[in-house]
Amino acid sequence: MSTVLSLARKWRPQTFRDLVGQEFVVRAITSAMKSKKLPQAFLFSGERGVGKTTVARILAKAINCEKGPTPEPCQTCESCREISQGSAPDVLEIDGASHTSVDDVRSLREGIRYLPFKSRTRVYIIDEVHMLSQAAFNALLKTLEEPPAHVVFVFATTEDHKIPDTILSRCQHFRFRSLSVAEITGKLEEIAEKESLPFHRAILNLIARSAGGSMRDALSLLDQIRFLADGPQTAEDVALFLGMAGGLPEKRLLQALLSGNLEEVLIVSDQILSLGIDPKATLRSLSFKTRDMMLAKTLDCPLTHPRFAWDEEEIPDLPEHAAPTLFFLEQMLSLLLQGDIEIRRSTQPGVTFLLTLCRIAHVQNLLPLPEILKRLEAGGPKNPGVPTSPAPSRPQSPTAGTAPPEPGKSAEKKPPAQEKDPRLARDWHQILSEWTDLPGTIRDLLDQCQVARRETDHYILKAPNAFFEKRIQEALPQILDAFARSMGNNAKLSVTTGNAEKEGEPHSVDNMVRSNPMVQEAATLFGGEVIAIRKGSFDSPPPTTKETNDP
Repeated sequence: MSTVLSLARKWRPQTFRDLVGQEFVVRAITSAMKSKKLPQAFLFSGERGVGKTTVARILAKAINCEKGPTPEPCQTCESCREISQGSAPDVLEIDGASHTSVDDVRSLREGIRYLPFKSRTRVYIIDEVHMLSQAAFNALLKTLEEPPAHVVFVFATTEDHKIPDTILSRCQHFRFRSLSVAEITGKLEEIAEKESLPFHRAILNLIARSAGGSMRDALSLLDQIRFLADGPQTAEDVALFLGMAGGLPEKRLLQALLSGNLEEVLIVSDQILSLGIDPKATLRSLSFKTRDMMLAKTLDCPLTHPRFAWDEEEIPDLPEHAAPTLFFLEQMLSLLLQGDIEIRRSTQPGVTFLLTLCRIAHVQNLLPLPEILKRLEAGGPKNPGVPTSPAPSRPQSPTAGTAPPEPGKSAEKKPPAQEKDPRLARDWHQILSEWTDLPGTIRDLLDQCQVARRETDHYILKAPNAFFEKRIQEALPQILDAFARSMGNNAKLSVTTGNAEKEGEPHSVDNMVRSNPMVQEAATLFGGEVIAIRKGSFDSPPPTTKETNDP
């Protein structure tokens, strides 16, 4: 049995020109090469499979090439060939995940003192450097502060936030970005053509989407698919192999979600689960497609543009008037991301998958808040021909200087006793302002009182304390006359303090309700007060609570 060299190793970039996507990193490093001013410590960060270690090896060749330092290593000299084969004695690759202790860094420091065996510079490539212990970082710090002239460090990591600031400040940091679907698809087409692989663009595009921005992952998937069977494969076969919906099932599911067809969503999603497709991979694929649709709608760019690299067969068939809005796509993407989090924690991923899709289907019936407000402002009665009744308003009291109605014209008569309600604070203040024959001190005292009603024409004036009650009782005859003028001759008024009532009186429950802190807070919140309490509204009287002035 013979082994086959994997595509990821066979097509690993050997020069800066072979790299895909990392234009900024390549431009910065090649410019430093041309100026002959290279830093002695590099830090490469980014997602897996985007070329961090590959660029570190190319950098080592560029530094130690016989024609170098040069941005274009010759690939033919002994140094370039040894580095490409991984046998160069002066280029050391160290796995930070398995060399985490301070003793490993100490042994590294001892080797740094020696000059290179063959090459111009010794290059130390430490992969996953964030896995080093704090003690190991401290031991490495002194070397980074004063490195020997013949040493260059290249650190690679997927989690740069775990590296101490003391190390970061002594490195030139390059961030590698994830590759786009179009970039990965283009590279896969080039490799498939050179390898004579009979895969059309739809399959390569599906592989690119599954790779999640990693070229190495894409090549590994392509490696697996080429051994499935002889001859070309369909997108559905490849999708099933990758654990994705892909092809027609994913297109049907996306189309049902965009149109809000809950029945179709349930049917297609059940078929996807019955095929053994990973629900997490399906949600992830739908997330990427929703993001593409949002950007395409915002930028007014077709999905078939190289930026998105959709095939015509992938675009859902929707009528022009049913095109999804940005609001719906935003809500859909939010629910997909939330569903991806929930499905990882769920003990029933299939049920969580269905629930997430149902939520998305229901969002189709929602409107954004600005649209709702706009419709409310522009809307009116549903039947314009039907007149609407005017809103009820409380009768206003006549003001001085108002002209009497002309002869022959009828004027609406307002019952005197119904014009003002002394239980309302604003009406009580207005009534008091009309009692000009009373001394100002008495009116000030009355202004601090609360008016309640025991019966239809019998009002109770509640004084806050006994002192107020005594002063009001002294002027009670004048108060009663003024009260009768304002409220009618049948109106009666009695004076008491707030705590003078007995529990056996019929209005004692009213006081308990009025003094309830929740009732008082509600009255303060809405700027009103309790006018009447409907008996029998509660199964039992509310408990007596101590009054408080706290809000």
